[in-house]
Amino acid sequence: MTKGNPPFESPRDLSSGITDRLFRPAHIAAAVALLLVVFGLEVFLSVRTESQTFDEPAHLYAGYSYWLHGDFGINPEHPPLVKLVAALPLLISRPAYPQPLPIYFRAASVVGGKQMMDAPDAESVLWQGRIAVSVFSFALALLVFFAAREMFSTDVALLALLLFVFSPIMISNAPLIGTDMGITCCMFAAVYAFYRYVKKPTLLRLALAALAAGLTVAAKHSAILLCPILVLLCVAEVVLNRPSAGEESQPRRTHLALRLGAAWLAISLAAIAILWSFYGFRYAARPNGGQITPPTAVYLQSLHQRFEADVIAFAEHHHLLPEAYLYGLTDVTILANDGRAMFLFGKDYPAGMWFYFPSVFLIKMTVGFLLLLALLPFARSLRRREYSRELLFLIVPTVFYFGMAMTAKLDIGIRHILPVMPFLLVLAAAGGVALAHRSRAWAWAVAALVLLHAASSLYAFPLYLPYSNEFFGGPSQTYRAASDANAGWGGGLKALHAYIEKNHITHCWLAYDAPPDPAEFQIGCKLLPTMFRFLVEYPQPEVPTRISGPVFIGSEEVGDFNLGGLDPYIALTKAKPAHVIAGEILEYDGEFDVSPVASFSQAYAADILLRQKKSTEALLHAEKAVAEDPDSLFAHVILSQVYELDHQQDAAMREYDVAEHLFQTVHPEFQNSEFRPEKPGSPQ
Repeated sequence: MTKGNPPFESPRDLSSGITDRLFRPAHIAAAVALLLVVFGLEVFLSVRTESQTFDEPAHLYAGYSYWLHGDFGINPEHPPLVKLVAALPLLISRPAYPQPLPIYFRAASVVGGKQMMDAPDAESVLWQGRIAVSVFSFALALLVFFAAREMFSTDVALLALLLFVFSPIMISNAPLIGTDMGITCCMFAAVYAFYRYVKKPTLLRLALAALAAGLTVAAKHSAILLCPILVLLCVAEVVLNRPSAGEESQPRRTHLALRLGAAWLAISLAAIAILWSFYGFRYAARPNGGQITPPTAVYLQSLHQRFEADVIAFAEHHHLLPEAYLYGLTDVTILANDGRAMFLFGKDYPAGMWFYFPSVFLIKMTVGFLLLLALLPFARSLRRREYSRELLFLIVPTVFYFGMAMTAKLDIGIRHILPVMPFLLVLAAAGGVALAHRSRAWAWAVAALVLLHAASSLYAFPLYLPYSNEFFGGPSQTYRAASDANAGWGGGLKALHAYIEKNHITHCWLAYDAPPDPAEFQIGCKLLPTMFRFLVEYPQPEVPTRISGPVFIGSEEVGDFNLGGLDPYIALTKAKPAHVIAGEILEYDGEFDVSPVASFSQAYAADILLRQKKSTEALLHAEKAVAEDPDSLFAHVILSQVYELDHQQDAAMREYDVAEHLFQTVHPEFQNSEFRPEKPGSPQ
């Protein structure tokens, strides 16, 4: 054993963990190294099959902007830490840096990232960022091992590391240039460091806890939850603290409460100072007086929750935190309160629901791991008093973070609850070892579950991002139950290219939301319109009312309600695909009536011409759009606007009435002000 706590006990006398008794420290170190090598192989051999996922170019471009120009107005949605780490290798390779455009803040990093990744060396740049950012996952693996070893035993530590190494959600997120693995690593480090301080208070341990907390808040805005988590842990420590024999209870608890309160305050102040350091101790988001679009004060008006808005406004007025951080905090708060449309088990919801994360947790975890968690109540030795602190430091962060995630309305991927995973991995390992020590039968049962966990993970290789367990059909069926990063994240273009080459496909259609142009991957399919291409104003080709396959549809289009709550691909996606490529691209063979898609393409063409004040040409496309899909809200709105531009007020009002009727009656729960028809003659 490597800690002062008593070991797990069974009817047999276990004076130390089995691993410590049978193996030397060098052997244990070799086992850890071997597991890390396996993890590295899983991570990099699987991610090499993925093209850039949706958010990676934006994050990488933002980090490069921070290093080169200190421009934190690029991608202010997230703090700088992870993006700085990802972009660090670019300071050596020096790819071309596209100057940011003075456009809406969310689009600026997307456009800049796409321009940077359109260069011939894009694959090398992407790999540099992925390798750099994977440091968080390897650091987290070691933290899980050392935390489990200190809290329980080497047996638990090795099992926790093994569960980590074969966890599909850990493998899939490890190399992606995003903030989720960064905050997961840093938050676990902060809680573990605080645990070590509480157990044995020293200035060095307090400093390490403060450093970890500072890195956590610099990783992602949801790290703000670390503050109440540490408060809850302090309260639990005081309440559950028992005096020694002959010692008075109240003075001891008062002293402990004051010490922990002072430690919490010191950690919080240090974390704020560390956060400022990542922004160069500069309030202004952009250098040389530059402004984010829209400006900070204007964007804050979009936050309709008065309390949150007043708090952020106060912090902005007094420059309590960096402008870019507060801007991103505003954005996160808006998204958490307003949410986005959610897809779960084949059904769409207008915003996130409380049961989303429990559901996707059941979908995305291996059956072996879920059963290990389910068996925790039977691990009686964990309930002994000497493990109360360890259980609190594992359970409180998990329950609080998971619970807060369930109250938010932004439910688009299990990655948003990734920070609970290291705590659950240690808990599952502790329960598994405790059960294994009870009897030989329990030991065999735990071994079988661990083997099932590893086997499910290996069988899914290399499709870890769209992984779902066997009860939900595996990676090729995940899209039926969940969407977004749960089933694919726009990284399937490499796999699609390989599939087209292997099957010698020369004629095809493709509807797929991804940052790069499919032509960059030698994919010659004719493009079908998508919502993402519409929002970023990519060229949308005109589409005939009937097309013949193969037709490739990204899983993002399954169940997505596009403009006006109408999904133009619903006729295709409700059918069973002939093949599922990389877990996220659905192939449909045959001939199809795609009138709603054709209408969408015509309406989009009319919208472009409308902005150019070319009413005659726009009218031709808009009328064709309505003819091809009379139930399209988007088509009637555009036609109304074209008639108004052409001074045909009666016709404009007629189309407006049709559009308003569709707005109020066709999936009204999905409608929002962005798509509400504008009455002719209204001020622009």
